[in-house]
This record gives sequence, structure tokens and C-alpha cells, in this order.
Amino acid sequence: MTPAFACKYTTTLTLAAGVAQSFDVTVNGARDWVIAVANTGANAITAMTVASSPLGLLVEDATSVTSGIPIAAGSTLAIRGQHEPVAMVRLTLTSTSGTTVSVEAGGW
Repeated sequence: MTPAFACKYTTTLTLAAGVAQSFDVTVNGARDWVIAVANTGANAITAMTVASSPLGLLVEDATSVTSGIPIAAGSTLAIRGQHEPVAMVRLTLTSTSGTTVSVEAGGW
């Protein structure tokens, strides 16, 4: 049985070489959520941070993701929140050489 999603999100990004790029994923208070970050370009994603916001206004200090980094070309890394209802999750991605990224998220 497919759960009723509290949120669905997709986007594609082009990461400029050496420039950290942040974007917000609206989770809409979902208790359980997953964000898949797929490196669709030719160069690695070399850094990622994650921060969340309970109501979408105040954002906690970002935490560096170390497991699964770098994300090689053609690879995907998932970030999960379980029993963590938040309004928004902010991801910041960096690629030393630049790359393209597809992001998909769902929460229930």
C-alpha cells in the first residue's frame, strides 16, 4: 500500500564549480521523510550539509554529511528523517568541479 504523501518535491540543479548552493525542501510536517540526491553530472558532489526548521522560519545550524560523500557521478545518496516532523529541510551542496543534480523527496 502506498502511503498518502504529506509532501512531494522534485527539482534539478546545476552546481557551479566550488560554489555552495542551498535549497529548501518543503516537508509540510511529515513525520517520516526521505530526500534522494542524485548526481546526474560528470563530477562529484564534494560536500553536503543538512538543516531543518520546525515551522519554516528559524533554521537550525547545518550539520555536515560525511557518510556517502563525495557522491560520485551517477550515484545517489538519501537523507532520511524518521519520527522528525518538520516544515522544511535545507540542503547545501558543493561540487569542487561543478555538476548537475536531481533531487526527489517525499514524506508521510
